[in-house]
Amino acid sequence: MKADRHNTTALILAGGRGRRMNYADKGWLMWQNKALIEHVIDALKTQVDRIIINANQHHDQYQQLNFELLSDSIEGFKGPLSGIMTAMQHCTDAEYLLVVPCDCPTPPKDLFKRLASTLNDNASANIAIADDGTRYQPLFGLYKTSLLPKLQQALAHEHNKVLQFIEQHNAVIADFSDQPDAFKNFNRPEDMN
Repeated sequence: MKADRHNTTALILAGGRGRRMNYADKGWLMWQNKALIEHVIDALKTQVDRIIINANQHHDQYQQLNFELLSDSIEGFKGPLSGIMTAMQHCTDAEYLLVVPCDCPTPPKDLFKRLASTLNDNASANIAIADDGTRYQPLFGLYKTSLLPKLQQALAHEHNKVLQFIEQHNAVIADFSDQPDAFKNFNRPEDMN
């Protein structure tokens, strides 16, 4: 089955500790008079029918956004793959999972369309990720949810590096070199300027 907006759920990853941001919850950092996560929601809600948020702290705040909220099923801030696995466990009716981090407030308006087109054109591929023309953006990806058992297996063996998982599971690359600024993310306090 090919990816389309109806069989895809978008996952916003907001489950990190924010170590490099002085342990601030990055989803709630303000930029241009809105929280970063609100910018991401605005960009995604025209691209897919369903959005869920993965967060491991400040649940009361995230619940005010009125989207499904999931905490990692593995405790201890194991990283983005843990959030992706949790979403796949929860979204049993979705064929695909569109993954976007909360700390990039300007994801491409055609992110899903391009990732889906790239994945749909490569029948044997399981994942499509973005390339901004300078580097891969592994947290901007479209995953087949049938990868869940392989994801569970990787995490059970403490293999929690996103790029490593992607490289081992037949990924294809979607070219976003015409939109490099769309992937600007906020990792450190100085990035907020």
